[in-house]
Amino acid sequence: MKFPLFLKICPPKAAVMYTFITKSELFCFVSVILFFLDFCSTIDVKAQREKYIPDYSVYHNYSMLHREITQIVKRNPNFMRIEKEYESRNKVSQLVLHITNFTGSFNTQISKYTENSRLKILFSYGVHAREFLPTESLLYLLKNLTKGLTFPHGSFEEQFSRYVLSHIDIYIISVANPDGRLYIESTNNYCWRGTETGVDLDRNFDWEYGRKGSSSDPKDEEYRGLHKFSEPESLAFTDLTEKIKFDLFMSFHSGIKHIYIPFADTKSKKIGRQVDNLADMLDLAMELSHCTKYTYKYGQAYKLNDYTADGTIFDFMAGVKKIPFSYTVELWGQNHKGTSCFDLFNPPNEDLKEVLETIHPLYVQLFRYMIDWKSSQVRHIQTEDFVSNATSEDKNTVKARVK
Repeated sequence: MKFPLFLKICPPKAAVMYTFITKSELFCFVSVILFFLDFCSTIDVKAQREKYIPDYSVYHNYSMLHREITQIVKRNPNFMRIEKEYESRNKVSQLVLHITNFTGSFNTQISKYTENSRLKILFSYGVHAREFLPTESLLYLLKNLTKGLTFPHGSFEEQFSRYVLSHIDIYIISVANPDGRLYIESTNNYCWRGTETGVDLDRNFDWEYGRKGSSSDPKDEEYRGLHKFSEPESLAFTDLTEKIKFDLFMSFHSGIKHIYIPFADTKSKKIGRQVDNLADMLDLAMELSHCTKYTYKYGQAYKLNDYTADGTIFDFMAGVKKIPFSYTVELWGQNHKGTSCFDLFNPPNEDLKEVLETIHPLYVQLFRYMIDWKSSQVRHIQTEDFVSNATSEDKNTVKARVK
């Protein structure tokens, strides 16, 4: 005879029928139910049987990432620096990079507008520990961008690298959550998402923090932490955006092919809140959605997803920091079945190179679009300044040209 599950675990005395349960047996039954409810709700951060795991002759572990990125920076001192003050709770470097032309030797505009005309971008990678692919795409980007500088003068590769570096200040949080990454490497739990203490950095920011699109349960993968900005890892984001007025923030993830526009939070979904420059953000998202062999769905996060997310980084950047363009980009995903995790977020080892090559044009298109956008903003400011300081005759000339 097959017993009900709870009877297998807490068998009643032989003389007691199923319909008559003692207090101790009832307590045991309730405990089992609560256990299974807890297990089901947190299964995604517990180690699972994986279909495949990373081959570290193909993927990079944290120490390899640190070594390669450091070497790239050392080879290109005129274009790259590491901002060493940004570290995790365990004092592990987040490898925050500043990339631009520090010499100014090939700036295309030398004027009082030069500094303001440079596009300022902030990228983040590795917020979720189990998502290896985004950081691999960063490494691929860094290698390609710097390799172009070694090509013959006047070649397309050399011209494009110099064009990007002369027009953009790029700040990159290469591994936002190094403690979480190291936790995966030491435990082989490829479902682990948060920091070493289990906090999801993407629920820890001061935008609708603490609502139902996050969790107060430390065992839940969307655990938001004890309070907003409770994690030292958040300092890199808040400090950089306090010092620098960025034009674009982009947080890279994996698991699906989506481009998310703010907002993702529960209240925004309820009231239909939108960012001020929604049309511009949709336009860029559309450009990015079809610039690779992949097709990315794009739109407001609370419309694309069947869930809400409170306390996210990209919502904070849009809603609090007022960065004109703020996105979360999910770079890769495929049809997934089962409870395994690594294959949900990361391609097979043998496919990684092809996936990185396919993704790369997204960066190229992003740089081109945003440089053009920034140039148009600068021209508008220059025109306004000229008109405000011009004589009546000059103003009439400008108006005639506009007509």
